[in-house]
Amino acid sequence: MITENRRYSEQKWVWGLLIVALLYNIYFAIRAWQSPVLLIGDAVYYDHSATLLIALHRYTYWSWGPAAQVTPSYPVFLMFAYRIAMFFTSNRQTEMHVAVFIQHIVAAITVVVLYYIMRFRLPVWASLVGCVLWMIYPPVIYGADQLLTETLYVFFLMLFTWSFLRALRLKTVRSFILAGLLLGLMTLVRPSVLPLVFAPLLLLFQRQTREAVRRHIVNWLSYLAVFVVVMLPWWIRNLVAMHQLILTDLDSANPLLFGSDPNFAHDTNLSKGLSQAQQKALALQRIHEGFHNHPWMYLKWYTIDKIGWLFGSPWYDPVLSKNAGLLTRVMFAFAHVHIAWVILGAIGLLISAWLPYFRWISALVAVLVIVQLPFIPINRYVFPLMPFFFLGIMVLVVEGYRYVQDRTGKSALSG
Repeated sequence: MITENRRYSEQKWVWGLLIVALLYNIYFAIRAWQSPVLLIGDAVYYDHSATLLIALHRYTYWSWGPAAQVTPSYPVFLMFAYRIAMFFTSNRQTEMHVAVFIQHIVAAITVVVLYYIMRFRLPVWASLVGCVLWMIYPPVIYGADQLLTETLYVFFLMLFTWSFLRALRLKTVRSFILAGLLLGLMTLVRPSVLPLVFAPLLLLFQRQTREAVRRHIVNWLSYLAVFVVVMLPWWIRNLVAMHQLILTDLDSANPLLFGSDPNFAHDTNLSKGLSQAQQKALALQRIHEGFHNHPWMYLKWYTIDKIGWLFGSPWYDPVLSKNAGLLTRVMFAFAHVHIAWVILGAIGLLISAWLPYFRWISALVAVLVIVQLPFIPINRYVFPLMPFFFLGIMVLVVEGYRYVQDRTGKSALSG
């Protein structure tokens, strides 16, 4: 009876959190509708890709012919959003606003998924506080207002993290199949997560019986098989349209080239007129020469300096509009405490390395930061990791509270 009452009480908190997150995001979605959606940078090409999918049923990026510069999930997402809008209007701005509105709904649902991730270790109160901190973190709204991959990627990243932790708890083939499915869908949004296909193999390094090892291998093969099934249409399409096997995308050369420029000291037009292959060759040449001729400078650039560029400021518009409302002004102030959230969250993630389940999140954050270091360090690329930093903050709070409460024999992790 106590367990049922507790489960019912928690469900009320979850529904309450979802309603608050929806109202909060819908408020900003309505405000966004009052201004035109601006297409800047990558958003121009995502929009172009989606409109060409609708008009010509051809997948491209910045050209008019078949291309594989980026994986297809986000352009397909935009295409469906535009299709929904086309039932009511042919106005291009309305189509883009519908996409933005859907992204705000996705952002709200992501808050609840994050709650379930936190509940693997944290009590209800800490999970709620951590989720609210993430919900009101200004780049969440800023990202949902842009026609960029971040909102959809964060959603799938949280779903995959939840499913993987669940698979570790249940250790069933079905749970690993779900995790593999979500990894495939996430990879089709942002391919930097591809190395996670090997994550379950780490379980083989634990001390265990031969039967347990066999079970882990079966689980990983199930996880891998479903991942391959999800990716297979993309691979086949690339073989047919591009006449080559492309596992993820072809757009890594440019960020790799500009990531090889310590403190961005070289000409920003360096890549002009160069093919993807030439940009990649030039990047590798500069990296090789840099580490050979200036090893300490390049080592510092590819570690400390890039981490500073990635996490030193929030992915957020630094200019506050004169017509900004009170809530927007509060969010603007919240964004400027970003570095405090990063430092406290990093400490909490370090502590998490010694906690069941959360040690996998600490490892996940480390891997996703490391795979980003070879490329150009833009804060937008690590914004999707910030939910884990708010989890880390609550770990720090709970473990600090637990340290105090241990003297009285109470547990901060109950509930």
